[in-house]
Amino acid sequence: MLFTIRTSASFLLILSILSTGLVVDVKANDLVPESDLSGGASVFIFRGSRKRPQERGAVRSFSSGGGSVNVRRERVKNQIAVNRKKKADAAKGRAAAVARRRAAERNRKLRLSNTLTATAEKQLAEGNLAGATVNFREALKANPNNADAKLGLSDALTATGITMAGDVQNDFAVSYFEEAVKLDPKNGSAFAKLGEIHDANGRTSQAIDAYENALKIDPEFSSLYMPLGLAYAQEGKSTEAESYLGKAKAAGFDSPEAQMARIMIMSKQGRDAEALAMLDEMLRSEPQNAAAHYQKAAILSKTNQADKAVASYRDAVAIDPNMAAAWFDLGVIYYNQEKYADALPAYQNVVKIEPENYKAHANLASTFRQLERFAEANAAYKAAEPGNKNNPDLYSEWGYCLGKTNEWEKSTARLNTARELSPNAVDNSNAGWGYYNAARHDRANNVPPAETTAKLELGKQYLETAVQQDPKLDAAQFNLGATKNSMGDYEGAKAALNAALALRSDWVIALNQLGLAYRGSNDLSNALAQFQRVSTLDANNAFGLVNLGEVYHLTGNKKEAKKVQDRLKKINPALANQLNSFFSGKAVVDDAKRKIESKVPKVPGIRFPFNY
Repeated sequence: MLFTIRTSASFLLILSILSTGLVVDVKANDLVPESDLSGGASVFIFRGSRKRPQERGAVRSFSSGGGSVNVRRERVKNQIAVNRKKKADAAKGRAAAVARRRAAERNRKLRLSNTLTATAEKQLAEGNLAGATVNFREALKANPNNADAKLGLSDALTATGITMAGDVQNDFAVSYFEEAVKLDPKNGSAFAKLGEIHDANGRTSQAIDAYENALKIDPEFSSLYMPLGLAYAQEGKSTEAESYLGKAKAAGFDSPEAQMARIMIMSKQGRDAEALAMLDEMLRSEPQNAAAHYQKAAILSKTNQADKAVASYRDAVAIDPNMAAAWFDLGVIYYNQEKYADALPAYQNVVKIEPENYKAHANLASTFRQLERFAEANAAYKAAEPGNKNNPDLYSEWGYCLGKTNEWEKSTARLNTARELSPNAVDNSNAGWGYYNAARHDRANNVPPAETTAKLELGKQYLETAVQQDPKLDAAQFNLGATKNSMGDYEGAKAALNAALALRSDWVIALNQLGLAYRGSNDLSNALAQFQRVSTLDANNAFGLVNLGEVYHLTGNKKEAKKVQDRLKKINPALANQLNSFFSGKAVVDDAKRKIESKVPKVPGIRFPFNY
C-alpha cells in the first residue's frame, strides 16, 4: 500500500508591501517557523513586516497643573468685566437717549419699543438679567429695528452666559454667546467668553476664531494672547503661536503652560537642543512636573535617544500614573526594541486609563501576538475593532491569530474582511491560506469530506486569483501548490510549486511539497530527488528526513532508508520510531508530524530554520 505523507508544520512568511492600486509588490523579509496549525504546510503573508515598528502617539500639550490655567482664566475674566463695564457706561447714555426719543415718538409701537428698552436698560443696570432679557425681546418684537434693544439684549445674554458657564466653562452657555454676537457683532466680551468655552471643550479651531474676533474688536484684550497662542500651538501653527505667546510674555502674562508650548514649537522647528535645555531648567525648579518629563521624553524619542526617553517616560508615569500618552509612547519604544514583555504592561495601562483608545488596543494585540499569547491577542483585536473597521492590517493579523487558536471559521471571516477591504494578491493569498488550513483542521477532526472539499475549493479560488493578480508572489504560488496537493491534483500542484521555486530557488518547504506531489502521482524517482535536495539544504530537517526515509523504503532501498532513520534518531527519536513503524507496515507518521515542531539549526546563508 502506498502511504501519502503530508508535511505538517505551517510557516509564517513576513513580507513588506508597496501598494499601487490593486497590485501589491511583495518582497520577503524572513520566514519564521510556526507550530502546526492544521497538519499541512502553508505560508501566511503579513501586510508589512511581522515586526513593523509601531508609531508614537501625537505629542500632547500638558499644563503644569490647574493653577496656571485658573490664573489665565481669572485674567480673562477680569478683562471681560472691564470690557463689560465700558459697555454698561455706554448703555447709560443709551438709556437717556431712548427716553428722549420715547417722549418725541408719535408711533405707538415705536414708543412702546422705546419704553420697554428703557425699562430693560434699568433692569440690566440693577442686575435683573431675566427681566431685562424679556423686556429687550419684547422691545424688538414691537420694533425689530430697535438698535438700542439689540445692543442691550446682547449685553444681557452675555451676562447670563457668563453666569451659566461658571468656572467649568459649561457648554450649555454657548447658545447665549452665539446669539449675543449675532445681535452685536462688536461684542468683544461675548467673543472672548465663547472662545474660552470652545477652548475648554476641545474645539480649538472655533476657539481661535472667537479669540481673534475679540481682539479685532478690542486690540487691548491682552489676556487673550496667552490662550490664543496656546490654541495655535495645539493646532500645530507655530508662527502664530510664537507671535501670540511672545505678546503675552511682553504683556506680563507668562506661565509654565506657555513655556511648554514654546518648547513644543522649538522641537517642531528642529531646535531640539534648545527645547531640552529649557526643559532641564524647568525640571530643576519643578522636579515633580510630570508634563515636563513627558515632553522631554517625547523629544528624546524623536531624536533617537530611546534609552534616555524611556527613563523620562518612566519619570512622568511615576509622578502621574494616569498619563496615558506617556504609557503609550513607552509601549511603542519597548515594542520597537522587541521588548514585548515590557511593552505589554505599558499598553495595558493605556487601555485601562482610556478604554476607547483603539490604537492602544491594536498595539496591545500585536504585543500579545509577538508573545504568542494568541487567545489574548484575539480579545485585544476585538476591542480594537470599533476604531479600525477600515483597517485591513488589523483583520489580517486577527485572522492569523484566530488560526493559531484553531478558530478557523472566525479566522476565515476576518481574512475575508481584510480581502474585501484590500482585494489584492496578498489578501487573496491569506484568504486561501485560511481556507486551506480550515479544511486540514476539519479533516483531522473527521468532518465530512464534502465540507473539507468545499473549503479547499474556496481556498483554491482565492489563491488562483492571487497568482493572477501577481504571478511573482511566491507565497501564493506555494499555497496554491499545497492546496492542490491536498485536493489530489498533483499535476496542478507541480505547476504551482515549480512556479514558486522559480521565484525562490531551493525553497525547502516548496521542494518538500513538490516531492509530495511527485509521490502522489507515483513518480518516486523525482520524489526522491526533491527529498534528497531538502536533506542536502537542511540536514537536520526532521520532516524532510521522514519523507526521504519513506521514499527510500518504497523504492526498495532499505539500506539508505535505515541510514536516514539513524540520522533522524539523533534529531527526533519519537519521529524515528514512527518511521520504523512505517517500515514495518504498522503505522503511518502523520499523527506524529502533526504534534511535533522540529527544532533545527539555521541553514548557512538563510536567516531562518525550515521546519515542516
